[in-house]
This record gives sequence, structure tokens and C-alpha cells, in this order.
Amino acid sequence: MDQKQAVGDSFEKEHSRSLSNQEIGKDRGEFKGDKEELQKLRQRNEFLEDLVKKLRQEISGLKRKSDHSPSQRAEAKWHKTGPKTGLEVPSGQASTAASPTQQSPTARTQPFADLVYQWNVVRGQIDTGMRMTRRAFRFMERLSNLHKKFAGDLEKAAREEKHKASAIKPGDRMMSCRGAFYMVLNQCSQMATVHLQFADNINNTVIMPWTKFYEIGSSISESTSVAEKTHSKSLSTMFQNLRRSEKETQHLIDDLLKQAAKMNRPETLFHKRPKKENIERLQKKTIECMGKHKSVCESVSKQQKAYLETQMPNVLTQMQSIEEMRVTSFRKQILTYGKIIENFSDGYIKAAKDIESLGKVIHKDEDIVNFVSNCARNKELQLPDVQNKLTKTPEELAGDVATLSGKDVFNSSLNEIMESQKKMHPELKVPRIIIALTDAVERLGGYKVEGIFRVPASVKDLEQLKELMRKGDYKVNEGTSPHVPACLLKDFLRKLRDSLIPDAHYEKCVDLSKAGNTIEAKAFEGILSSLPSVNRAVIQHLVSMSTQIAEPENLKINKMTISNLAMVFSPSLLRNPSTDPLQMIQNIKHEVRFVDLLFHHLAGKPLATAPAAGTANIPADGSTVPKRHSAVML
Repeated sequence: MDQKQAVGDSFEKEHSRSLSNQEIGKDRGEFKGDKEELQKLRQRNEFLEDLVKKLRQEISGLKRKSDHSPSQRAEAKWHKTGPKTGLEVPSGQASTAASPTQQSPTARTQPFADLVYQWNVVRGQIDTGMRMTRRAFRFMERLSNLHKKFAGDLEKAAREEKHKASAIKPGDRMMSCRGAFYMVLNQCSQMATVHLQFADNINNTVIMPWTKFYEIGSSISESTSVAEKTHSKSLSTMFQNLRRSEKETQHLIDDLLKQAAKMNRPETLFHKRPKKENIERLQKKTIECMGKHKSVCESVSKQQKAYLETQMPNVLTQMQSIEEMRVTSFRKQILTYGKIIENFSDGYIKAAKDIESLGKVIHKDEDIVNFVSNCARNKELQLPDVQNKLTKTPEELAGDVATLSGKDVFNSSLNEIMESQKKMHPELKVPRIIIALTDAVERLGGYKVEGIFRVPASVKDLEQLKELMRKGDYKVNEGTSPHVPACLLKDFLRKLRDSLIPDAHYEKCVDLSKAGNTIEAKAFEGILSSLPSVNRAVIQHLVSMSTQIAEPENLKINKMTISNLAMVFSPSLLRNPSTDPLQMIQNIKHEVRFVDLLFHHLAGKPLATAPAAGTANIPADGSTVPKRHSAVML
């Protein structure tokens, strides 16, 4: 409405300024029209003044109406919708409705009816209350089932114990103890009955009433939710119609003012004044539309009043009835449950008194006297000769332990493996399992199989061979795929507790790889000399095998160069001690590069990108290539 007022004021000022300019021009002789033209201009100006006056009156009337109409409040309320309804709670009205000090006597009897703007809160309370009721009777069902199960288990245990006690031969001759024990078993049967009665009482007097209320309350709650959605949707639709009517009416008002402003401009070749009849027709249409918009405002105001004062209070009153029933039901069922507990405890108290009386019957002196006087003397006890029936000597046991130590060969350390095989295989410098697996790869023709150490093996065959070697059986049968021992060797190396090159040397190795494409031979020798002897031997053993696999006659079939094999074994030689994923990914290429250079150095075959063999102090003809099992004698 402020925008409409501003448009009217602007138009009136412009019109007055135009008239003043025309009068001034007339006094100065600037106005050249004749008397008839002047008369027409005055008539047009009078018409425009009347039009502006009427428009301002209509705008003022609409503004006064909007100030007293609840449409603005409704619009604000419907601007944002809550998660479950079409209403938003205005802060001022919400605090007023929620204040207990401002409740009228009617509000104290029907408190939910005043919570129209707290619909979401009331809806949430109803839903939470129904869920709480459901949880309550579900727990009672569970409690009842537990007591039933306990009663069944107790009855079964007492029955089985009676049977077992009567089967003991010879029977217990302390008669008071035996009699008291049988009475305890009988009491267990009685306590089982108490638990069954407890479960039945809960079902009949607590669970069933609660379940019935839940069904009724859920039905009423659903109906209130449907009613609220229906009322809210109807009011929302009317607000949409109100906004549409307001937009159309405002458009006509703006158009009329624009056309009226054109009447005051001089007519030129490019500007034709609107006809007076068109202006009057447009004014009539605008006033009619304003009247219709006024009717729409009144209709929306009436509907909103019904929504706030009748429809929603009725829905909230029904929701209050749900809560009243729930609270009443909760109180009744809790009191009933307490009475059931009281009766239940009475049964246990009675059983406790009976058991106490049974304990007082037991008398040690009387039982001992009766036993001694009635016990028949048996012949003297004959003790058997003491014999050593162990099936193994300590020496045999030590040999078996050494043989079966393969069960821990995986996920162990090189030192532990070497210590376990020292007595049976003192000549070996590397773990026996490594020799067995590398021999099997060669014996089964793995050197002439494409992708050896790269192609995966059958999971089933791999697990079977792994289980055999855990038990100390290092034989690999003929007909086994060479990929099986090859993959098991990789698995063994990767599961060692420590990498072949310890973590203390990791940063140095990576830094050497980052420094360039070449590494001095003395740098390699410095690292290798600092390793434990078994670690050096295992690395040399792997290099020796890799050299033979990469021989020209084998390489043209298996396609596995020393660089490819170095990439396969690099995770076993170097393990990044860092837990930073980014650093681990960035260092992979440096780890592989270092192992590749190390393998070529030990094999006496420097990389093509590396310096001449003299840099590594190794003959270029490869004459120092060690045999595959030379690592055993290191």
C-alpha cells in the first residue's frame, strides 16, 4: 500500500508542476494555443485531478482495511511452514499462548485449545507419548516372556537335577542333606509357578489394557492429523488466491496511473495521448477489481478466524483427550504393575521361609553318627603301581616342536623362525619355508610361465598349501600350479612381523631414491651391512631367484624382468612406518625405485638409466651374478 501511495503522490506532484509551467508560459507569451485548445487542456486537467483523487481515496480505504485485517498475520504465518503442518509459530503470539499466568478459566479446562500456534509442539508431544506407550507395553511383553522362559528353565533344571541326584550310586548317606536338597528342588518348581503367575498377571492386567488404549489413541491421533492437514491446506489455498488477486489488482492500478500520466504529456509525432474513454474504462475495471480483491481479503480473514478460533481448537481438544487418556492409562497400569510385584515378592518370601526351615533340619553330629554306625567296612584299599605312561621323551618332544613350528611360520619374525629351526636345520641361513617355496617355483616350471609372481593363484589351492606348511609339511606336490608357491611366498614375506629392511632405514632408502636415478654402490653396501644377517640372506636369495627368472631364455616367455620382480617384492623390503595416507601414496614410487636399483645392484645388472657398472663397483659383464641358493651360505 505504501508503494501505491508513493505512485499517487508522484503523479500529483508531476501534474501540479506541469500546470504551473503552463501558466508561467502563458504569462510570458510562450503558450501559442488558441482559446479552444486551452479549454480542452483545462478539461483534461480537471479529469486527471478527479481521477487522482478517486485513486487516492481507494488506496487509503484499502490501507485502512489491511491494517485491521488479519491477512498480514496469516501471510507471515504461512510464509514458512513447519515440518508437519502449514503453520509457523509467531514469536509474540506463541509466548503469550504458552504463558501459564495469562490463561483464562476456560483455558485451564481446555488448555490445548489455546495452543494453535504451538501445533508442532502439541503434535510432537502426542507422537512422543504414543511412542512411549508403545515402548512401555512392548517392554512389559518382553518382561513377561523373560519370566515365562525363566519359569520353564527353572522347572526343567529342577526336574533334571532330581533325575541326576537319584542316579548317583551309592546314594548320599547323609539323610538330612539329601532330604533338604530334594525339598529345595521342589521349591524351585513352586517358584517357577510364581513366575508363570507373574507373567500371566502382566499380560491380562497391564499389557492388554495398554494395547487397547494404544490402538484407540493411534486412531484418534491419525484422524486429528488428517483434519489439521485438511484445514491447513484449505487456508493455504485461500492465501494463494489472495496473493494472486493482489498481484492482478496492483498491476491494473499501475497501468491506470501510467496511462493517466501520458494524458498530461504534449502530443507529438511519436506520442499519442490515450483516449479519455479508454482511461475511464480502465478506471472502471480497476475499481471493480479492487472491490473483488476487498471481498477476497474479507473471505480469507473470515476463513483464518474460523481456522484459529474453531477448526484448530477442535482438533487440539481431541489431541488433549488422547493425552488425558494416556496419562490416566499410564497411572493405572503402573499402579497395577506395582501390585503384581507385591504379590510376586510374597511368593518369594514364602519360599525363603520354607528353605530356611529346611536348613535348620540339617545336623552334622547326627548324620555323622548314623553314617559311621551303618557304614560297612570294605577290604583295604589297593593302590596301583606308579608308571610313567607318557608317549614321548623330552628329546622326541623337542624334535616334534621344531617340526611343527611351521604352524606359527606366518605372522612371525625372521629371528623367531630361524631360532625354531636351528636344532633340525642349523646349516640354513634363511627360513626353510623360503627355500621350499622358491625350489617349488623352479621345479614346477614357474620360470617359464607367463606372469610368475604377478598372476594370482587359486584361493583354494593357496589355502591348502598354507595349512600344510603351518603343520610343518613343506612338500609341494607335483601337478601344483607354480603360481601357488609363488603367491604363498609373497604372502609369507608380506606377513612377516617386520620388513626385510627395518623401519629405521626407511627414510634413508627413500631419500636415496629421491636423490636421482643412480645410487652409489657404497650407499647400498652401507645399508646392507647394517641389516641382520638373516635379512641380508633373504634379500640375496630373492635377488638370485629373480636373476634366473629374468634370464633371456625365460624372459621371452614369463615377461618378468628384474624391475617387475622388484616391484612385486618391494612391499616386503620397505614398509612406510607413517600412517599418513597421502605420504604413503607419494612414497610408493620411491620405494619401488629403491628396491629396483638394489636388485639390479645385487644382480650385477645396473638399470639402463643408471650410471655404468663402475659406479656400483660391479663388473658390467654380470660375472658376479650369484647362484640362486648362494644366499643360504651367507
